[in-house]
Amino acid sequence: MTLTSALRPSFVLLLGAAGVAFGQTAATPAKPEETVTLRPFEVTAEASKGYRVTTASTATRTNTALIDIPQAVEIITREFWNDIGAASFDESFRYAANVYVRNRHAGSGDGVNLRGFETNGSISVDGVRMGNYKRDLVGYERLEIVKGPPSAVQGRAGGTGLLNYILKKPDAARRGGFVRGSVKWDEFDGRMTRGELDANYPLTRDGAVTARVAASIQKGEDYIKFNEFENYTAYPSVRWQIGRNTELIVASEFLNLTTPSRDEGHGFAIYPETARRLIPRFDTPTDPITALRLPYNFNLIGPDNVDKQRIAASTLFFTHQFTDNIFFRQVGNVRFLGQDSFTYAAENNLVINMPSQYSGFETTTQGSTAQGDLVAKFAPVDWLSTQTLVGYSYGDVDSVNSNYAGIPDAPFNFLNIATIGAGGNSRSFYNGRRVSNLARSSYTRTDSYSIGMYVQQDIGLWNDRLLLTGGLRSDRDRVETTNLVTNLRTAGGDTTLNSYRYGATFKITPRLAAYAVQSVQNDATRTIQRYNGLLAGDPRANEFFTVSPYTELQEGGLKGEILGGRMSFSAAYWQMTRTGSVVNILAPGISQGQTVNIGTQSELQGAQSKGWELTAFGSITDRLSLIANYTRMTTSQAFTGQQNAQGWNTTTNRPATVPLRFAPDWNANVFAKYSFRDAQEQGFEVKAGVSAIGPFYAQVTGLGLTYVPHRQTSLDAGVSYRWRKILVDLMVTNLGNDPMLVTRDQPPRTYNLSVSTTF
Repeated sequence: MTLTSALRPSFVLLLGAAGVAFGQTAATPAKPEETVTLRPFEVTAEASKGYRVTTASTATRTNTALIDIPQAVEIITREFWNDIGAASFDESFRYAANVYVRNRHAGSGDGVNLRGFETNGSISVDGVRMGNYKRDLVGYERLEIVKGPPSAVQGRAGGTGLLNYILKKPDAARRGGFVRGSVKWDEFDGRMTRGELDANYPLTRDGAVTARVAASIQKGEDYIKFNEFENYTAYPSVRWQIGRNTELIVASEFLNLTTPSRDEGHGFAIYPETARRLIPRFDTPTDPITALRLPYNFNLIGPDNVDKQRIAASTLFFTHQFTDNIFFRQVGNVRFLGQDSFTYAAENNLVINMPSQYSGFETTTQGSTAQGDLVAKFAPVDWLSTQTLVGYSYGDVDSVNSNYAGIPDAPFNFLNIATIGAGGNSRSFYNGRRVSNLARSSYTRTDSYSIGMYVQQDIGLWNDRLLLTGGLRSDRDRVETTNLVTNLRTAGGDTTLNSYRYGATFKITPRLAAYAVQSVQNDATRTIQRYNGLLAGDPRANEFFTVSPYTELQEGGLKGEILGGRMSFSAAYWQMTRTGSVVNILAPGISQGQTVNIGTQSELQGAQSKGWELTAFGSITDRLSLIANYTRMTTSQAFTGQQNAQGWNTTTNRPATVPLRFAPDWNANVFAKYSFRDAQEQGFEVKAGVSAIGPFYAQVTGLGLTYVPHRQTSLDAGVSYRWRKILVDLMVTNLGNDPMLVTRDQPPRTYNLSVSTTF
């Protein structure tokens, strides 16, 4: 039985149950402990209490109670980020269910595995797509993660999920802020210092105009040798309450970031000994690289691998309430991104003498976004309520990109791991390394725009005992790529796409609901370069192929609240299918007479994930807060490639399907904190958490799809003390110094000591 056929009876059951309820008195909703009045588009007014929030905007475009949303949505709060010392994009996902970061430092700040699928182009801010770039958490209030295609409500995005960051905004009821200084160090003498500021003040006596600025400065180095940081960020914003029903907010982001351009594991593709022991193929006394006993901080490729990003973005939010029932929001965003990223690479986990390559790119991107939403709410009779959302979105992007590739001069055209290790893996070893011929392998300009229109209809029956929702979105996406060397058009497309979603929620009791949903997202056809890492002049650089991404989600489950509403929980079963996903496989090859590592991109055929997920978050008592989740999952895709670690090949026992890469069979997360503080919130607080994953298939450079059979765990613990306005916090991550080899190997034991004060 397919999940589609399984869900259809669920809808019938919900409708039937509603029919029974129609003849009865609908249950009276329990009176919440705290009543918070929110406008349909406002999501920052509700503060987190014990990691619990009750509403989200990402899955519906309007601020909606989590229990009423017929789709899995996970929320990571500012309170939790503070407790674990999170500051960067990758840290914002810690303890999320079935979510793994693909790019810890590198790339554009996207690349997240969600329910087995890697999602790109999936970031929005306050429900608006504003481009993918690196982010600093000092500027954000929380993160909302939609599991599965956002389709009708959010449109173009990574089809398997959406990551919606909520910006910090001015609050007329607050005056003051905090400053925080922190130092982070690890087992390998990596040290990072960081300063943060968050200040909020009314600018007028009546509080009509309020300003806020969040900012950070960070300098230091990673635990991996030669990985250095120098980051400066500022997030200023102004709120103007023009009238009783009209509001204007302008929020900006300014970032100047210098970070490593590559990372360990799948970035360098040279695993240290502790990580190699997790892979059966490498966990042998005869493996030459394992025998070298590479330390955890080993960096074969040396210094000067740098990614520099300069980001300037500004967003205007205009909100107006026409009547008690009609609301409007207009958003406008303009942005600029300049990025220079250059990398030395040597990627083969099978040999100790590896060809080295230097490659990189320079990109300038400017874009704009406009989006308007109109919401009308009516209750024509006692047993019927309706909400209608109509809207549009427009976005354009203009980018110029230059790619470069070259071979370092001898003797650095080949790197010998044993020689580098014997020399102490020092910076001096690489003195004098240069690339005499760093040719530009491509020079292109891409212009694109998209126009979308959408409608969503929600119906509440019998005092909202039964909630029905449906939405439809139509988008036109147009893109054109020009070779700036020849001034010839090399790729392009003009596509009209339709996505839809429908679902139902039935309140079994005021605090327990059953739901079911189907969501379909059709993304624009993409033209993709088949090979990367090639040297200038290689004819394969002109080989392209096209994919037409399509995602379908079917999901059903329960959502509810327990312990007097202090804890929220959900239980979901899903099945998701995806076409048009692309995987990049690295392998040594010859380009223009030189040995290099060539990436080959291919489409994953028939990709699917299905499983169930349990989550709980909130406060068990006034002193004990908890986040807990558990996921079981199976994945599959059509077999690609010649061979993997199980010996599958194209001529003998080739399987029809193999699992998706980086998709563990199961994962579990638990994080709790307990407060010993007094009525004045002074005193100690302790906290601890554990993450664990089960077996999975990794994509190992030089080896292919490889089974990792081991359970992996990571333990964190910390303590904080508040005295008057001073807060001292110590958080230790990965107490056991354990590798967590999934999409990225995790850092070793790391200490984060911070001191903050409010004003």
